[in-house]
Amino acid sequence: MRNIKVKSTILTQFILMITFFFLLFFTAESKFFIVKDKEGNIICFTSQNKISSQDKAAGCTLIEKYGQEKKDPCDFKEINWKEMHIKAREIEEIIHGEKDIELPYSEFVVIATAYTPHKRSCYPYADGYTSTNCKAGYGSIAIDPEYGMFSYGDVLYVEGYGVGFANDCGSAIKGKRIDVCYDLGDEKKAMDWGRRQVRVWILKKGKG
Repeated sequence: MRNIKVKSTILTQFILMITFFFLLFFTAESKFFIVKDKEGNIICFTSQNKISSQDKAAGCTLIEKYGQEKKDPCDFKEINWKEMHIKAREIEEIIHGEKDIELPYSEFVVIATAYTPHKRSCYPYADGYTSTNCKAGYGSIAIDPEYGMFSYGDVLYVEGYGVGFANDCGSAIKGKRIDVCYDLGDEKKAMDWGRRQVRVWILKKGKG
């Protein structure tokens, strides 16, 4: 029995190290964090600077530990986000009747669901990153890149959600569907979003 326990501990440590090296060398963001339980044992490495409500309730803590400069796979840093939010405000004024002009942006009607980087939504890929190696959180949007409606790198305005970035995909996100992301710890917001029909506008086309 003791040998089995020792082997299990070694295997757990090996998996944690593999996860760390994956985050260090194959991800897009520069900061990494360690999640520890109440006893100080390492549970996992993550790119998220928050922990889930479930881990918080269990007394887990988050520690910033490692960092390395990474690339920007979808040109996220090249986007003028101030300009995107100005465009979003223009859309809001028009759809709320404050302005009576025709929108200059392509409009689509889709079914939208919501998720967080928590393992409940992303298992077995709950490493804190999207499919394009960007850190997952509020503003990340999963699309079906093969369907052709949206492409990776598109900046979108989603009715009822706000400005987002098409940088993720999902096995259930097919055709006229999207999945909007909330931050880790905001699982209730994602659940409250549910499944709804929304309008989406492309504020800026990506290179994907």
